[in-house]
Amino acid sequence: MTERVLPRQPVHVRATEIPRVRQSTPWRLARRPRWTPMGLLGLALVTFIVVIALLGPWLIPTDPQTQDLAGRLAPPVWLGGTWTAPLGTDGLGRDLLARIANGARISLLVGVVATTIAAGVGVTLGLIGGFGGGWLDRLTTFVTEVQLAVPFVVVAIAVTATLGHGVWKLILVLALTGWVGYARIVRLQAAALRRAPFIEAARAIGATPVRIAMRHTLPQLPGPIIVVASQQVAAMILYEAALSYLGLGVPSDVITWGGMVAAGRDSLLTAWWVSTLPGVAIALTILGLHLLGDWFIELADPVS
Repeated sequence: MTERVLPRQPVHVRATEIPRVRQSTPWRLARRPRWTPMGLLGLALVTFIVVIALLGPWLIPTDPQTQDLAGRLAPPVWLGGTWTAPLGTDGLGRDLLARIANGARISLLVGVVATTIAAGVGVTLGLIGGFGGGWLDRLTTFVTEVQLAVPFVVVAIAVTATLGHGVWKLILVLALTGWVGYARIVRLQAAALRRAPFIEAARAIGATPVRIAMRHTLPQLPGPIIVVASQQVAAMILYEAALSYLGLGVPSDVITWGGMVAAGRDSLLTAWWVSTLPGVAIALTILGLHLLGDWFIELADPVS
């Protein structure tokens, strides 16, 4: 008695039934902007601050350093002031609106440049540790832990005492203390991708470790990097304001929001606007960047 073997029927699976994980590349983030009210508010706030920072000298032609002692501590226009200085003046009679617009350039410059440098250092160390493994991973982890153990203010005091005050020295302080977050995230992502099939295939055809890291691993990581960077720009601006307030930031003749807040603390009870209005500018900028960062988190979600 012979056993009849039926031919195996092919199984057809529709492509739509197979879930696809989409990589969060910058191009994909730009192509599918799912607008949310909070995301639009954050984008509007950040755009407004950037426009003021870039076009401030043309939009507000008043010299922010011009002193008028006869008009010192003039109130804003809604408190009885004049349209000559819509937001009032400080203790030396300088126009607060012009100074806030001028200080926006320094704050954004410090935030963006320090974040860029910190991201470059952190991503590089994260790739070395996560993709290299072994003693490289242990070394980068040790460096990261040492950096986390050093207080931020101690680094600021050490750099200021050694190199003095200055915008680029402040950027150096912030970059030296801001790379850890990138290194930890990139290290985890790179370690997870190290044994991925496409990485093994690239290694099998003779690709060098540097080429694999730069051409195959790094393009898979822009989503987390963009999210961290958007949040860190806000943190850098806040740190710049705090250090300028403490006298550890830029020189006193350079206009910054933190320096303006510090300059008005002696007249806070009689002329609250001198310190409060620059503080409002800091708060709105940080709020806009955080809302924008939350929106980037939604866009970078691979299952959304």
